[in-house]
Amino acid sequence: MGAETDVLGLVTDLLEGLESNKVGYVHWKSNEHLLPALRGDTDLDLLVAEPNKIVFEKVLVDLGFVPLTPASIREIPGSESHLGFDPTTGTLVHLDVQYRLTLGEQLLKNHRLPVDDWLLGNAGDLHGVRVPQPERELLLLYVRTMLKTTTRQLMSSRVKGGSPVPQRIFKEAVWLAERVTPDSLRSAAESSGLDVTGEELIDFVKRVEERKLDLDYISDGRKSLRDRLSRYRRLPAHRALPKKMLLRLRSRPWARRLHIDIPKRRLANGGLLVAAVGADGSGKTRLSRDLEKWLEGKVQVEHVYFGQPKSGVFFKLLNKPGSLARKRGEQGGSSGALGTVARYTDSFKWLALGRKRRRAAREGRAAAREGVVVLAERYPLEEFFGMETPMDGPRLQPDRPFARAELRQYLAIEPPELTIVLKTSLQTLRDRKIDLTVEEHIPKVAAVEGLAENDRRVVIDAGQPYEEMLLAAQTAIWRSLSEGR
Repeated sequence: MGAETDVLGLVTDLLEGLESNKVGYVHWKSNEHLLPALRGDTDLDLLVAEPNKIVFEKVLVDLGFVPLTPASIREIPGSESHLGFDPTTGTLVHLDVQYRLTLGEQLLKNHRLPVDDWLLGNAGDLHGVRVPQPERELLLLYVRTMLKTTTRQLMSSRVKGGSPVPQRIFKEAVWLAERVTPDSLRSAAESSGLDVTGEELIDFVKRVEERKLDLDYISDGRKSLRDRLSRYRRLPAHRALPKKMLLRLRSRPWARRLHIDIPKRRLANGGLLVAAVGADGSGKTRLSRDLEKWLEGKVQVEHVYFGQPKSGVFFKLLNKPGSLARKRGEQGGSSGALGTVARYTDSFKWLALGRKRRRAAREGRAAAREGVVVLAERYPLEEFFGMETPMDGPRLQPDRPFARAELRQYLAIEPPELTIVLKTSLQTLRDRKIDLTVEEHIPKVAAVEGLAENDRRVVIDAGQPYEEMLLAAQTAIWRSLSEGR
């Protein structure tokens, strides 16, 4: 790695493992910004020699990587995704691995190019990583530019002016153009076996240097190259076009609101239902949100809140009779008929909440079985049910209506696969949370203190610096995921 001290330790171990096991690979694209990928900021895009697949995957297993699976509509033959965890920084490292190079538009990689051995051959070195010769990478960038440019980008360029080529692609082209010569481009074109000439690559480089990747050039080059590479299509045009249109529709922002968007990658060996518990002031809400941010760019994650609803007409209506009865009582009024109504509506409210929590727990476990990481906030734990006022548990006394029915809901809730217990002193919690009385706080702290660590429960010191607490939680989650629990 040389002087690049901020390269992740996990990535360093991966590269050393590939070298020591003689795995043929290259980081085949976007090497202009390779360093951010080595820091875990972006994906690592690896082309691996297919005969080395078994050895390569053994290296990943030894380093704790776990396989991911894409939505079925996004599956590409010969492609895999793997996720790793750097224990020092808590950074997640995503590997986008191809054994048979397939590329094309952003949503539909429809061209399988037979250039794997050519790209792997005579590889160079950049920051300790095997990379293709620059002229070979530039040839692929030229192909990618023409195949990835969409009709929408061309239309936008015609209306707004400017080049249809995104700035990031242009920046990559400039970087590669500085590292090639006309002769090396001719040699790359001839040796690739593709219907791409050295002269068109030279023209591409010249236009990059002169900032002339204009609309007409890209439009004409796109049509010409697509025709020449048509025999490498995975899907014929009559099948590719409807699929591409469907993918585009499902990738729009409104599709997520309608729950018809393209699902993110899931964990191939199953996900995890995680609950963070702690007394008020322990930081469980902040931790849950930050764990969601940590995971959401790499794998499908859901955040489920099990606390009392903070909005909603149904629960507000059920609260109203009790609120009126308590108000009258405070003013010296009698309970009477209103008190009876309030007694039943309050009981029904707690029963409805118990059912809601049971259903949410059941759905969360089902999602985890499908490879989703479910982060549960205020998850009901049976260990808390004996409290006078249980934290997120049954609230009805035995003499209240529906008390037995409510208890049955909670007893049917299975414990989470991993519980992160946040413990710290009462004084620390009092310094953070001042909207509770000491009398309210003490039983909650005692209940959390009673939770002992076991194989499905991790205790974390919530009094330590927050960054250390977050890393401890990330480490616990990753250990559970990599062990397949």
